[in-house]
Parts: sequence; structure tokens; C-alpha cells
Amino acid sequence: MLPGRTVSQSSPVVAAPQSRTPGGPRSRMAAAGWTVLLRLSVPILIVVVWWIVSLGETSGLFVPTPYEAVQTFWNEFVLGNAVVEHTLPSLYRALVGLALAIIIGIVVGVALGMSTILTGLFQPLVHLGRSLPSPALLGVFFILFGIGDAPKIFLIAFAVVWPVLLNTIDGVGAVGETRSQAAQVFRIPAYRVLVFIVLPGAAPKIFAGIRTSMSYSLIMMIISELQRSENGFGFLLIQSQRNFDFGTFFAVLIMLVIIGVVFNVIFKTIERRVLAWHRGVTAQND
Repeated sequence: MLPGRTVSQSSPVVAAPQSRTPGGPRSRMAAAGWTVLLRLSVPILIVVVWWIVSLGETSGLFVPTPYEAVQTFWNEFVLGNAVVEHTLPSLYRALVGLALAIIIGIVVGVALGMSTILTGLFQPLVHLGRSLPSPALLGVFFILFGIGDAPKIFLIAFAVVWPVLLNTIDGVGAVGETRSQAAQVFRIPAYRVLVFIVLPGAAPKIFAGIRTSMSYSLIMMIISELQRSENGFGFLLIQSQRNFDFGTFFAVLIMLVIIGVVFNVIFKTIERRVLAWHRGVTAQND
């Protein structure tokens, strides 16, 4: 205590004023509102441009108004039988082809990523396969597998396997030798190293490859159905163009947008749950 100064024990303690933390309920609601507005601005702009183009004297002959396209979509895909005749067959081909690509890409990618010998042997073949233009091979797959669903499924699988395969190889390589050497020191069995060390470490890159392959599978689904098909979105697009039925053409595009959004939501939900540990580790490191 300094000389000449006394402190009264009965004097009240004055607390330091607390600053209000920014980000109350109203600010959070405002931020959420701006986020929704920004996300909806581009779709709204697209619809406005679509409506303006549909009013042109020449372009209006080929582009229906948004209302006409939505009405056709409702009549054919909601009230009609287009879902059973075209949507389900297309989804079956796309999902089976994507599933084959995921299985083959992960299995082969893990094998190549963990073995330098296999990588040296098959790396030229991998680069050759991914450089081939998949749509140009449609006729080859028809010759090899006939004219049913098999050539379409195998073409989709061949086209979309490369993002999964290459990302798996990179993910397994990114696990590093330190953890592998630690597993050898502690004599951990090989299958436990694969399940609990290699695959979790490579999972973020594997999911990134699956996301790319998922969007590409819808494109290849359309391409595979443009020839020698009796149903599906590709068949419906070709038929609507030949019959100058542009309402149906745009209705198919609306259905493809809905499928893409649903696929993305489902994939993000699965990814969020599977990679919850990765987000936690990343947040701690940040």
C-alpha cells in the first residue's frame, strides 16, 4: 500500500463496463436474410432474362415463357407418367454407373496410392484413360455391350471414375509415411491401418472426387441416352426437338435442375456427417 493513501473496505467495487458483443438476434436475422437474397438473386435474374427472351418475335418461337414451361412440367412430370417412363430409367442408369465408378475408383485408388510399384506400372494407363473423350466412345460401348442399359451404365461409370480415382490416389498419398511407420512400430494389422488410418485420412479428397463425379454422371446420363434409347431424359430431349415441342424440352431442363439440387443436398448431408471429425480438426488447427 502506498503511504498517505487508505482504502476503505466498505467502499463498493465498481465493475468495468462490459462491451456489447456484436451479432445479436436481429443482426443474425439480417445476415441470414441477405444470404438468402444473394443466393436467390441469380436464379431470379435467369428467370427474368428467360421471360424477356420468350417475348421476342423470333426467339419466342423456340423459347416458351417460364409459366408455359412450368405448366408443361406440371402436366407431364407431376400429373403425367413422365416420371415412370423417363425419370426413373435415367436415374437408375446414372446412380448405378456412379456407384460402380465410386467402388472401382476407391479400390483401385487405394491400391495405387499405397504401392509405388503399382503406381509406376499403371500410371500411364490411368492418364491415357482419363484423356480419352468419353462421349466419343458411345458407339464403342454399344458394340461391346449391346443396346440395352448396360452400355449406358458402363459408359457413365467409365466417364466419371477418374475424379474419384485420382483424388483417392492423392488422398492416400497425403496420409504420409509418418503414420504408416508409426503403425508398423506398434504392429497394427494391415486391415486396421487401411480402415482407421488410410481411408479416414483420404476421405476429404475422396468426397471431393465423388462430388465432381456426381455432377458429371448427370451429363453422361443425357449423352448416353441420345442414341438407341426408348426412354430417359436424353431420348425425351431429342424427341421434343424433332417435334418442335419446346415446352417439353424446357420441362425436362427444369426436372434436371431439381434432380441436381436434390442430389447436392443429399450428398452434402452425407458428407457433413461422415466428415464431421475433419471439420472439428480443421477448426482446432485454424
